[in-house]
Parts: sequence; C-alpha cells; structure tokens
Amino acid sequence: KVEQATKTTQEECGAAEEGSEYLEKVRDLLDGMKRCPGLSGAVFEIPSASFTAEVASVDITRDTDEVVDAKLMAACREGLPEETRNDTRAASQSELRQRLVANLPETNGEDIPMYGTCPGCRGAAYQGSMSGSFRRCFKPQAKIASGASESKECNDGFVLAVCVSDLSLAEHQETNAPAEDTAARAGQTSRRRSGRDLRRKNLLRRR
Repeated sequence: KVEQATKTTQEECGAAEEGSEYLEKVRDLLDGMKRCPGLSGAVFEIPSASFTAEVASVDITRDTDEVVDAKLMAACREGLPEETRNDTRAASQSELRQRLVANLPETNGEDIPMYGTCPGCRGAAYQGSMSGSFRRCFKPQAKIASGASESKECNDGFVLAVCVSDLSLAEHQETNAPAEDTAARAGQTSRRRSGRDLRRKNLLRRR
C-alpha cells in the first residue's frame, strides 16, 4: 500500500522533485519502522487538497500572524457541516513550498495570491506589520514550489487559502482510486462537500 500511495502521489506531483524525494524518504521510514517493536500500528496522514477558499479581510498591519492564520482556517471551514468541519484546515506555507500536499496544482492558477498558514509563513522584515515581517505567498500564475517563485514580501487584503484534509494512506489510495471504484463512495463524498461556498474552486477539476 505504501508503494502504491507513493507512486500515485509522484504521478500527481509531476515534475515536483521535492515532493517525490520527500515521499521516498517517508516510504523508507515506514519500511524501517516495520522492524521496530510497538510501532507497527502507527498511522501516518497525507494532507490532500480538495478546494480553495477566498479570504477578503487580511491586513498584516493590523493582524498578527495568528490572526491571519485563523482567518485562513475559518475560510476553509465556513459552510461545512459541523460534524466534518474540523476535518478540514488551511495548508501551511511550509507544506505548499515543499509540495507535501497531494492534488496540489503546479501553479497558482487564480488571480489572487495564495497564502499558507504558519509555520514557514514569515517573509522579509517589515516593521509596519503586527508580526514584524511580510508574509510569504505564491502570486497569481507563480509555480508552487520553493525558490524564487515564492514571494517573501506579501501584503495583500484579498487572498486564497488551500483547504486540505489529512488522509491516512488507505484513505489517500481510496481518494485516488479508478473512476469505477469511486461510484460506490459518491454519497459519502457529496455529504462531505455539501454546504461549501460557491467561491471555492475544486482543485481536482483543474488538473
């Protein structure tokens, strides 16, 4: 199962070498843990992106990093059923930069910057902000990866959050199963997605 999950996620990431290298290390770690007494039952989760949410009230001159993060998180959970609301969160900037999120597109295809929560959210020093620094982000059409494509001087009022669910390896495989296998889960999937704001974009649809 680990080998299949690794292969599937590598294919989804395409040329994202960092994501592939990370997954290979995870697979090696899991293989090693099989030989460790008491660790065979450990459960590992993979953040999987399902939609994006727009946040229209970010202001780093008034909001601390914690407040900005709370706004990103609230945007991802707005309108979701109470019983599944806590299963969804905003991806962190570190996860986006290192491409540790399954189903993440290669670039920010929207017309507003993509923000992640902390850790890894702080950019260049900026004394005008509440936290003493700009935020990091991926501007429209920027490649979602570490390096020059990640802006370190972000100060935007209207931003985009990537909303993810943390899936076990088994759940990740089910989510990426062939189309004929997904029909049986249609009812469950529709219930989990019910109530989401129409502004949210389904990432899988753009792949």
